[in-house]
Amino acid sequence: MRPVPVSLAELTARHRDGIVGYLVRLLGDRQEAEDACQDAFLRAHRAFARLAPEANSRAWLYRIATRSGLNAARRRARRTARAADVDLDSLPAAAGLSPERREELLAIRRAVDRLPPRQRAALMLRQFEGFGYAEIAVALGGSEQGARANVYQAIKKLRATLGGARRRDAKR
Repeated sequence: MRPVPVSLAELTARHRDGIVGYLVRLLGDRQEAEDACQDAFLRAHRAFARLAPEANSRAWLYRIATRSGLNAARRRARRTARAADVDLDSLPAAAGLSPERREELLAIRRAVDRLPPRQRAALMLRQFEGFGYAEIAVALGGSEQGARANVYQAIKKLRATLGGARRRDAKR
């Protein structure tokens, strides 16, 4: 477990880029991710004095960022259903891909967008941020077993969704 940084400024400098990247993957939109990140750091600033010295500050900060991201996703869902309107150019992996590969990446992005928010967040933390299950549990405010279940269910749903799409494409 890492010690708590001396200041929130140090914590911000250390984790801002990672949190923005996580939120871009979670939300699929860079501007929304930047806004959610700013909201998360404002909330962290207000709560920093209550952070216990022995606490895992990275997981604490990602928990705040996850809440900000999920709140942004809920606000967006209320405004519009946007499963087909994915900003593929906001994903770093999309640069220079063939049209077929871009379509495949778009299908994956849509499938991830359809995951329940907690499963999507758990999957992003595990696969892209390198969090262990204990850190995911802290970030999502649940148990380690719940974190494992969320990641497992997310992967299971993605395999079912994407496996079905591949079988349909093979029949054509």
